[in-house]
Amino acid sequence: MRRAALATATAGLLLGAVATAAPASAAGNYGCTGWKQKVNTWSAVCTVRSGQARSVTECSNGKTVYGKWVGRGKWRFGGDCGRYFIVAQDTQGRG
Repeated sequence: MRRAALATATAGLLLGAVATAAPASAAGNYGCTGWKQKVNTWSAVCTVRSGQARSVTECSNGKTVYGKWVGRGKWRFGGDCGRYFIVAQDTQGRG
């Protein structure tokens, strides 16, 4: 399995509980399964059938961290907010 690098946000102070939006895992050209989440990290296994896809992570410090665009294949997507907590996680597809 190929691995897409996990994005890392700037470290800071952990600020409380996790509030997350439900991930949208398929936009027609890719799909994700095996979603796992902790307070400040998340991961999923995504299969890109055509076009490209990437991870998107919103952190409690106001930063949005984007993963690298990847093409066809099976990838591990994820995000890391360091000491901040995850506000939302998602994936994006194009093409």
